[in-house]
Amino acid sequence: MSEFAAGNVFIRPNFMNEGDVIHGHAHTFDHVSYVISGAVRLVVRGQDGKPVTRIVQASDRVNWILIRAGVEHEITALMPDTRFHCIYAHRTPQGEVVQEYSGWEGAYV
Repeated sequence: MSEFAAGNVFIRPNFMNEGDVIHGHAHTFDHVSYVISGAVRLVVRGQDGKPVTRIVQASDRVNWILIRAGVEHEITALMPDTRFHCIYAHRTPQGEVVQEYSGWEGAYV
């Protein structure tokens, strides 16, 4: 996986084949997942713990989704050669949003 800073945001490309799963996890920051090709099933767990499912396809008019900080989410590729990017703001070790990459890799895990 190649990750890179682009202006005032950080971009994490993801390349998956049909059936590949990124198991449930959460981040300490909000981020957007933007589907470039193929389709994904996103399952998030609400505050009540119940799963909510959304299918996001590259061909959709809205082919992105905002995932809030602390929300457990799991992503499954539904098509071959599915590609999506996770996009989020640069942060300091204290979690504050900054306009330039601070060099602190821990902000991006």
